[in-house]
Amino acid sequence: MVRTATPRGGGAMAWEPQIRRQRGGRVAWLCALGVTVLVLSWQAKSDAFASAEGAMLRSSSRDASAVAMEGGNRRQRKRNLPKKCHPKFQEERYKKWATDVPAFAQRLFFCPEATLADWSHTLKLNFPDGEDDAVTEEEVMEYFTTKEYQPEAVIVGHQMPHEEVKHTYVHFSCNADAKKARKEKDGGQIGKASEVKLVFTDEKKWIRLRDGVSLAGGWWGPRARWMKAYGTDAYKGYRPDEPAVPTGVRNHWYYPEE
Repeated sequence: MVRTATPRGGGAMAWEPQIRRQRGGRVAWLCALGVTVLVLSWQAKSDAFASAEGAMLRSSSRDASAVAMEGGNRRQRKRNLPKKCHPKFQEERYKKWATDVPAFAQRLFFCPEATLADWSHTLKLNFPDGEDDAVTEEEVMEYFTTKEYQPEAVIVGHQMPHEEVKHTYVHFSCNADAKKARKEKDGGQIGKASEVKLVFTDEKKWIRLRDGVSLAGGWWGPRARWMKAYGTDAYKGYRPDEPAVPTGVRNHWYYPEE
């Protein structure tokens, strides 16, 4: 408050209030604010350094430990890895039970390949070491020709990439002739070969050899019994767009080739 006087010859003295602005208070407030910001920033830097250092210490101690939990938590595993019997998997389980075919039922529809001794028309000839390439087609044809049977075709010197020896194949018109030839000619001598061992072979292999197709299987793996010797076609009656052949119409596993 400031006291002021009236002019001379005038009345009594009067008091008039007058407010002075205090500039020093604003400056002090700004200084305090600056100091607070500096203190907080320094504290944040020190906390970050301490947390990083603590994390490094914890990591090193965990790695050095023989047992490490790796942040595992039973509550987290229960939420992230629910059990198979969890209610949310109920519909999936019911659908699997309804559509799954058990193994014992699948075996009921399994159809194995035909027994070679009862259906094969082809014999495979095995020779001793060093004699697998010592016979000719004419010699083999003459060796298996008799009054009762005669080969229809002969393939000499066939060898697979993984095999170390060559084989010869002899094809007859029926299984009965192949059986007789194997019984009578097994262990005999052909040309320069001192001995020959005869075994039945899969008739699909003979069809592939006859048509110049490799014996190596395709990317689909073993062929089903109802599939043809090569390609993706099935025998007549086994295609999905045609009815099945009545029982007794087809009397051979491999022939006719349609």
